[in-house]
Amino acid sequence: MTSVTEQDLGGLVVDWGGVLTASLDGAMAAWTIQDRVNYEHFRDVMRDWVRGQATVGSSAAGVGRPAGPVPSEPTAARAVGGRRSAPRHGGGQPGEGLPGGGEPGEGGGGEPGEGPVAEVEEADDAGPAGASPVHRLERGELSVAEFETTLAEELARRGSPVRAEGLLGRMLGGLAQLEDDMVGLVRRARAAGVRTALLSNSWGDDYPEQLWDGMFDTLVISGRVGMRKPEPEIFRYTCAQLGLPPSACVMVDDLPHNVAGAVAVGMVGVLHTRYETTAEELEILFGASLR
Repeated sequence: MTSVTEQDLGGLVVDWGGVLTASLDGAMAAWTIQDRVNYEHFRDVMRDWVRGQATVGSSAAGVGRPAGPVPSEPTAARAVGGRRSAPRHGGGQPGEGLPGGGEPGEGGGGEPGEGPVAEVEEADDAGPAGASPVHRLERGELSVAEFETTLAEELARRGSPVRAEGLLGRMLGGLAQLEDDMVGLVRRARAAGVRTALLSNSWGDDYPEQLWDGMFDTLVISGRVGMRKPEPEIFRYTCAQLGLPPSACVMVDDLPHNVAGAVAVGMVGVLHTRYETTAEELEILFGASLR
């Protein structure tokens, strides 16, 4: 761990899905049970979009381009904590092959970088992945309806027909409940004088902002600003919104690629795996009691 004095740091930037909520991949796993989607079909769609191997999709989706190598993760020199694990694979029935071998609704493995959503999120924003429906949705270049139609078509092609209308809402339903301990941590940091920001890659724009009253100094939602993590510009933009240089800000995210992107612009990175370790690391970094 790099030593950082409390005088260096004054800003806390946190992710939404997987940090302030349960795991995004866990929510997706629960959705596959609800909509009777084969989990491996969903994983295959996400992988094909990253690699440019999808063979069906509307022109709006930007898929079907030649495949390319998936870039490796950059080194996070100032990152704190966490580790990356290999994706796991599973069976063939709806809901089988859930990350970490969990039961329906349990939420998945809990390791950073695991599962189909983590795979597409961690793909570099260039080439086939940059033109994928997920990355275009997150930058606000693809509407929710277009994304839902494209995903439903791809799932149906693999043998998992699903209703397109309202698909994103059902997929993200497991994120409706915020993690009270992490919410409290952010609120206590702000009460201690730390400037706080939410930085989220958005799958649509349906956030429970009424639950965040008094929690953040600024909100940065990827689809609203036309940028997405881990693009360096979105980290710099968020720090500027806080009135601080990147070197004075800490980024808390559950995906190693996003932590590495924050570190690359000069932020301190904390890879979130669970509340206790994140709280301990932030207390050390900010030199304040936050629990």
